[in-house]
Amino acid sequence: MKKSAWFNALFDSRKDAKIAKKIFFGREVAPGVDMRNLFTGISAIAFALGLGLAAYQAQAQREVSFQPGDEAAGKRLFRSAEWTATGLTCIHCHSDFNEKRTPDGQVRPASSLYNSGFRTLYNRWNRSTTPDLQEAIQACMVRWLTEREEGKNAGKPPAPHHVRQVMAYLRSSEMVVESKVKPLEPMWVDGIPGDRLLTMGDPVVGVRIFRRSCATCHVDDGSGPAPSLVRNGYSRYQIAKKLRGIDNPGLKGLVMPAFPLDRLSDRELINVVAYVFEK
Repeated sequence: MKKSAWFNALFDSRKDAKIAKKIFFGREVAPGVDMRNLFTGISAIAFALGLGLAAYQAQAQREVSFQPGDEAAGKRLFRSAEWTATGLTCIHCHSDFNEKRTPDGQVRPASSLYNSGFRTLYNRWNRSTTPDLQEAIQACMVRWLTEREEGKNAGKPPAPHHVRQVMAYLRSSEMVVESKVKPLEPMWVDGIPGDRLLTMGDPVVGVRIFRRSCATCHVDDGSGPAPSLVRNGYSRYQIAKKLRGIDNPGLKGLVMPAFPLDRLSDRELINVVAYVFEK
């Protein structure tokens, strides 16, 4: 089909199509034009675009055939690290409950996945988005949970039944309140407070922030999924960059999940940096 042929086919004449293009692309239209056929065609364009979007979303949120027991298995996978190769699991980064109504005293790097089973968009770790929950789960598992690939900050593809089971849990009646939910937009930042500000933190305040957001992974005796930070040797600048996920090379195939501004404010970052620097 020639260029613009699809556009012309929606109108009774080339003249109407030409005028519609002017409206559609923000150009002026000559006075005295018969607008009935014109807007009929424009409505057809809007309808066609709507059908295309609906089809795209339907494909993205394609149905998965869940099996008996998937929801319970998915809940165990979400909360337990026994099945992962890294010692991390979903609950380290995401809660699975309403954080405002039933807080557990922790502030994780990512938002709660309660009522997330039918979001219109999901966030990947690299700040991109996908409308496909299955793809989002796979991306997280590869990034943090599965057996590491040599020389990469990534793992091998996850077992399909693990992806299916976690998806079943996130779409279970226990987790879903609404059948369509707007996406969340993390407040990513590409910079950190200046050197002078980073020296002004209060480690007494920082220890409380560390306990609620860091201590689950960074256990002092080294028994957690992340290294102990006792006598870590990092500068304030390095600690702050790791917290924001800026130029972090990772360690043994793992990169610490970054805290966006809506999960850790700059003031909180400065204080926790002071505590970690003095550990």
